[in-house]
Amino acid sequence: MATGKDLQQISRARIKTSQILLAAKDYEASAYMMGYGLEIALKAAACKSLRLDGYPSNTNNKSIDSYFMSHKFDQLLVISGLSDLFSLNGPPNSYKNWSEFVQEYPGDWPSMRYDPKVKLKFDSRKVMRLYNNLYEDAESIINTIIGKRRW
Repeated sequence: MATGKDLQQISRARIKTSQILLAAKDYEASAYMMGYGLEIALKAAACKSLRLDGYPSNTNNKSIDSYFMSHKFDQLLVISGLSDLFSLNGPPNSYKNWSEFVQEYPGDWPSMRYDPKVKLKFDSRKVMRLYNNLYEDAESIINTIIGKRRW
């Protein structure tokens, strides 16, 4: 079971990987790593918000697992306790960064790795914008989480 600190490190590593892939012009892989980085960041925040020693792995309890074993950003946002930061009532630029980012990753976003149309969806401009939404902007998703000490 990964601790919140473990998940923070993994999230940062996936974001760094996305930056390397972006520089190498592998846009779809970069976009995928960004999605992975956000998912893990939300799970790290859930550990802090819910005061968990580690993020629950498969508990064999369908009710619990349906929440924790999700890849859906909207669902993970709720369990992370970050809804106040990434909503219309939260900081406007943080909400804008969240909205622009997650609209590119609908539903069960990891399924994008099986979609041959992904190459058409992620070009250099879009992936750079997503990277800014997630990490570079002063009020990016990750900078907001860190700045508010929510993971």
